[in-house]
Amino acid sequence: MRKPSLKKTILVMHGDKGGVGKTTGATLAADWLRRQFGSVVVVEGDETIFDVAPRFDGVPGVTTLAVDLARPDMSEDAIVALLGEIERAGGDSHIVINTPASASKTLDAQADLIAPTLADMGYDLLVGWMVDVGEDSAVLSASSKLCALATHKIAIRNERLKPSDRLPWETHPARDAWRASGGIEGILPGLTERVAAKIRGINNVPFSDLINDQRLTIVERQAVKRWVNNAWANAIEPLYRVALADDQEVINE
Repeated sequence: MRKPSLKKTILVMHGDKGGVGKTTGATLAADWLRRQFGSVVVVEGDETIFDVAPRFDGVPGVTTLAVDLARPDMSEDAIVALLGEIERAGGDSHIVINTPASASKTLDAQADLIAPTLADMGYDLLVGWMVDVGEDSAVLSASSKLCALATHKIAIRNERLKPSDRLPWETHPARDAWRASGGIEGILPGLTERVAAKIRGINNVPFSDLINDQRLTIVERQAVKRWVNNAWANAIEPLYRVALADDQEVINE
């Protein structure tokens, strides 16, 4: 039986750009939290395109909300709406926010409202920064106010885009700054496109449940299992093991 979490967290999957893996990271994190604690709230940051919610539609223990965060012209209004929805959610222990492209114009612009409000609600603010293939991703990480105010943060190198050791991040001064400010690092492994394309067509099934889905061949299920386990171990668990240090006894090894 799962034990309750001693801490409350809100993970913001950030990275500003589209196509860097924020949705995949948010989905994996929500799935991991569901498995560990039995419940999680997923917030879609784009009301017109639901990326994470279809994966969990009808799945017990997962609540989904939608708040438009792509509003740079009215960033304060967007954040007030977001934080209001979180407060009305009833104090759920763990929340994951999937952000749209260019979300920094909303999130970072209002970081000094987000951080203290979440603290007053009893949440630790976690940020997952998805590292892109360009140098500007490293530059943006250093200028992100939300990253600066996060309780804990992880820079995740997405190997679907390029091998991690070939990313500009590896030798950029922003990486040193990230580490110096307490940020940790992780790697999101790639999944062969043949299998990835197939699972994109299967909704209502979390990634970790696909390992038993008979719509996949045996080798496809094994590929998904290996990918999920490696992704959790290298991109999700490192952040939560730091954030939930007091919860170690309730986190499965």
